[in-house]
Amino acid sequence: MNLAEFAIKQRTFVSFFCVLCIIAGTLSYFKLGKLEDPSFTVKSAVIVTLYPGASAAEVEEQVTDKIETKLQEMGSLWKLRSLSRPGSSMIFVDLQEATSSKALPQQWDLLRRKVADSKLTLPATAQISIVQDEFSEVYGMLFAVSGEGVEPSQLRLYAKELQRRLKTVEGIKKIELHGVRNQVVNIDLPDERLAEYGLSSAQVLNQLASQNMIYDAGSFKAGIERIRIDQGSEFTSLDDIRNLTIKGGVGELGSGLIRLGDIAQISMGYQTPALSESRFNGLDAITLAVSPVNGINVVSLGDSLNTIIADYQQELPIGVDINTIAFQPEEVEKSINNFVTNLLESVAIVVVILWLFMGFKSALIVGSSLLLTILLTLIYMKLTAIDLQRVSLGTFILALGMLVDNAIVVTDMIIAKMNKGVERLKACRETIQETAIPLLGATVIAIMGATPVLFSQTDSAEFAVSVFWVMCSSLLLSWLVAMTVTPLMCWLWIKPKPSNADTNAAAKPSLYYRAVSFTVSNPLKTLTLLIPLLAITAFVVPKISVNFMPSSDRAMVFLDYWLPNGAQIEQTSEDMKKIEKWLLTQPEVSNISTFVGASAPRFSVTVEPEPFDASYGQILINTRDYDSITDLVERGDQWLKAEFPHAEPRFRPLKLATKDKYSIEARFIGPDPDVLHQLSQQAQEVLAANPHTKYIRDDWRQQSKVLVPVMNQEQARRAGINRTDVALAIKRATDGVTLSQLHQGDELIPIKLRSAAADIDSLETLPVRSLLGLHSVPLGQVVDGFELKTEESMIWRRNRLPAITVQADVHGETASEVRLQVAEAIEAIELPYGYQFEWGGEYYDEHRSVVDTFMQLPKAVLIMVIILVALFNGFKQPIIIMTTVPLAATGASWFLLLVDKPFGFMALIGAIALSGMIIKNGIVLMDQIELERSNGRPLEEAITQATLNRTMAISMGALTTALGMIPLLSDRLFDQMAATIIGGLAAATVLSLFVMPALYRLFYRSESAVHTKELSNETA
Repeated sequence: MNLAEFAIKQRTFVSFFCVLCIIAGTLSYFKLGKLEDPSFTVKSAVIVTLYPGASAAEVEEQVTDKIETKLQEMGSLWKLRSLSRPGSSMIFVDLQEATSSKALPQQWDLLRRKVADSKLTLPATAQISIVQDEFSEVYGMLFAVSGEGVEPSQLRLYAKELQRRLKTVEGIKKIELHGVRNQVVNIDLPDERLAEYGLSSAQVLNQLASQNMIYDAGSFKAGIERIRIDQGSEFTSLDDIRNLTIKGGVGELGSGLIRLGDIAQISMGYQTPALSESRFNGLDAITLAVSPVNGINVVSLGDSLNTIIADYQQELPIGVDINTIAFQPEEVEKSINNFVTNLLESVAIVVVILWLFMGFKSALIVGSSLLLTILLTLIYMKLTAIDLQRVSLGTFILALGMLVDNAIVVTDMIIAKMNKGVERLKACRETIQETAIPLLGATVIAIMGATPVLFSQTDSAEFAVSVFWVMCSSLLLSWLVAMTVTPLMCWLWIKPKPSNADTNAAAKPSLYYRAVSFTVSNPLKTLTLLIPLLAITAFVVPKISVNFMPSSDRAMVFLDYWLPNGAQIEQTSEDMKKIEKWLLTQPEVSNISTFVGASAPRFSVTVEPEPFDASYGQILINTRDYDSITDLVERGDQWLKAEFPHAEPRFRPLKLATKDKYSIEARFIGPDPDVLHQLSQQAQEVLAANPHTKYIRDDWRQQSKVLVPVMNQEQARRAGINRTDVALAIKRATDGVTLSQLHQGDELIPIKLRSAAADIDSLETLPVRSLLGLHSVPLGQVVDGFELKTEESMIWRRNRLPAITVQADVHGETASEVRLQVAEAIEAIELPYGYQFEWGGEYYDEHRSVVDTFMQLPKAVLIMVIILVALFNGFKQPIIIMTTVPLAATGASWFLLLVDKPFGFMALIGAIALSGMIIKNGIVLMDQIELERSNGRPLEEAITQATLNRTMAISMGALTTALGMIPLLSDRLFDQMAATIIGGLAAATVLSLFVMPALYRLFYRSESAVHTKELSNETA
């Protein structure tokens, strides 16, 4: 009993099961996780190590290099990137892309152990190492709590309360606050007061620190209880600090008790300089970055968050507002609604095409099979936790035409058999018996077209991996439906229309029949006609622009802003305020969020946050629509260049699946920073000469200034002063020395000791006090002067070698084209011995992804060939079918030019998938030829009749696939793929209906000659 016979005889059960699947599929749609873009694992972590007081070169040599040496012992390590700056080291650890997500926790544990081991080799003051393995955490929702004239400490309380309320929502994983202005207790203690009361600096430091410690005072027995003694001594208010009694004097004279508040000015302030700042539409704000759990329906989650925010907004004072910066649920809903609309349009197109060419009942049967296949695929996605997102929904549309192929073939053949007088059940049974294995093989081959995405290990492939899983499941399910449900519907609904007339009589006079007959009779002439077509295609291909991955179509753009290295954060903030005022007057701008000293939280997986930098600021600009970004950027570039000629401003779009920060990056690697700067300058000159480049710079940027006191050791010893005393004196006069902490609620507020503020012009008169002594001397007495030097303040390394990266963006052309224009000149730059050059940026991602995809392609081709040889038990048919695959290039190239679409990674994936579709059509035709020949037809007649019989099924499958993808031409991610498949499939289908018969005739011409000879002998 075959599948059709089973379905018909068990039709009650099958119908009942189909109803259950329809209900389950509908429910699965609403329960599936919904995202805007597919998530992919960023296998990166960052190690931050503090080394206060060290220069960037010292940090590189004494901290960064030692940790990197230990990290290179990790077997799963792919590459190391590090940034050494004065006082801090950042090491970015990228694991091999083949590392599975499940193995990441174990790898991060190993990373921590390696870092812990390396601590023993670090300097004593560089033992604070932080491993951030959540560096890639994506915060899909950003909210700003802002208010004009509201104290930052009060804004923090409002933000903390909102954080607490949002955290109660099920599905929220993590919420972080950004832009918080940290409070600090300042103790201004003049040196003359210390001298007046006979106090040393050490006495003040020690007594402040010891008073603020929590001690366990034990407990007493009282009856059957034990009562704990609470002897809390920590500071909880400014009065606690003011009332601290300090013992003054030295030795036997140390009996005087002094209240700290009597000799020092104690006040509450904010950290100066601030580590970072945050504003919304120009008003001080605190940003809440909200991260949802994986696989959640963020649309429903967004409704819950909006309700909580709306309720809390009613409780806030007038003037304090909660604003939305980035809201993933809204983008997801918009994206999914758009794709569902495209999907429904595609389904409608497919059904209408089938109706026009196959009749109402046939269209109803095939359309019902398609609907059931989609619902079954939704059930599979729910069971395997594949979310509804841009790629998975786009794949539905991509696979739509192929999903009806099997049903079309089965329906067409059953109808043909019924019309020839075959009984209904027998027609269904024979059809499935004849087509089940060939169609299964063809379906698997179509799936193989998407396997390079599965086998590839790059981020781009992981981004698009749901293409394979959705296509694989939907195509296999479409075959199962075609083998069971489709014959059942044909058995129920199709009424035979027997006709005694020669069905081919009407076809013989037709133009198409004559064309096929000519092809079979004159195969060499037919194939010769392909030569000019292929030549023209070869001429056209170089004219197609190349764009690896498009930017997101989200109505959002970043503005990055850099002042020269060493700039004050206060100056950066002032410049950003001017830019904010200008942006808020632009008609394209909806709202803006500003981040000074740091970048916005990572709200998209393709956004890699910038390190903390006082000279850096970022504005996240939400525009009214995507199309208005171009005008805003063009106008903004001109305004920024005129207003801030000393700065490095840059507009950049939101990427879709790549993390590169600049379109073009040229990297020089070598030991000497001076040589690296020279090579960088030469590359920047080449890029500046190109009319399509902008935002040219390198990632080391400028050297910064450093002031070096020249100690006079002899004078210092005579004065009882050492280097520590000088450092503490300058630290007190500038940033303040942190002594302890004030416990205030859940906040630990640093307590800083400061002295008289000093500027750079009065350094020589700054009092320097011995840590243990009671005397002080002017700084000028123990130093011979001050040297103003320049130093590298940013040292980037790759795999333990210094590497400077020249960066540029492009306009007017794609990044690939501009890189080709400058490649020869940049690669011609003479490199000294020991130096090397490599390309980064978009080319790096493009090259890796394309090369990796082509490396995986032989696996897919091998599986295809194995299936073809097994199906036909020969080599000629597989060769004929595989020969027709390149024909798709003729239509794909012309159609890409016609609709003005570039060729990129998604187009490459489309081209590979297209090959599976073409091979599937070839199997259908070859199988019919073999069937006709097995029924005793002569070779030429078998080829002709098989081609005529299978033209409807092949052309309908191709037509529904091509026309069903028309809605995707407007999507930024799938437009390249859609254009490639539409043009390639149309051309390949038309050409293969002539090329395959011609090739078959040539391959089997000897058998035709034998048959002709036999006929001649019989006649004789």
